[in-house]
Amino acid sequence: MDKPGKAMTPNLQIATAAPTSAAGASAGSFDRRIRAFLNGESHGEDVLDALYGHVADEPVPEQLRALLRG
Repeated sequence: MDKPGKAMTPNLQIATAAPTSAAGASAGSFDRRIRAFLNGESHGEDVLDALYGHVADEPVPEQLRALLRG
């Protein structure tokens, strides 16, 4: 149980071995960006772009466009 008045810090430990490649080394950077967002130090655009940026490049299906036009 948390003590009153104590700020809760999220545990974002990565469940992998120590980074051995460029991809692994960037995991620490990504962890820092998530922590910065959760602490209110950024707006999280870089985190969302890293997670879902590839989706933004996909075209909107015609059926969805028609539905949104109403």
